[in-house]
Amino acid sequence: MASMAPSFSLLFVVVTLFFASGAEAKFKGINSWCRTSDYKLLCTRMVNGAATQEAAIANAVQATLQATTRLRPQLDLLGEALSNLPGLTKDSVITTCRESFENAEDNLKEALDYLKASDRYTVVDRIQTAESSFLDCVTAIKEMGGATSLGKTSKILYRYSSNCMAAATQT
Repeated sequence: MASMAPSFSLLFVVVTLFFASGAEAKFKGINSWCRTSDYKLLCTRMVNGAATQEAAIANAVQATLQATTRLRPQLDLLGEALSNLPGLTKDSVITTCRESFENAEDNLKEALDYLKASDRYTVVDRIQTAESSFLDCVTAIKEMGGATSLGKTSKILYRYSSNCMAAATQT
């Protein structure tokens, strides 16, 4: 009498295909260099259809530099937004944020230079340093009790730099 129960190997194949197709569905529309990103849709827009990791990193870093340039004028509004803080405290936050933006821009530009030189380790280091710089501004604003549009802007730029890191470290 033949058994009607499916064999273990057939069941294994069906389950494997089910989960494999689920994983593909999870990443549908997401660039392959953005699969580890916490902000996959933004990352996919940033890498702009890149087929190679080098192109993905370059596109993501360029997008972050462009966003930083576009959002930099908000630094000029920071003094007004923090008007309730004492002068020395306000000056400290403004200085921290200005330096954070400048450091992040410098590190992102250096990341592009090292990418051209095929020095992946230093590319990752510079991107990570830029990411940390954006977070420094967010932290300075929070610690001083300020909630400003610059704080939100810095969080957005942190997401951009986080996507650069995802593209650079994706395997």
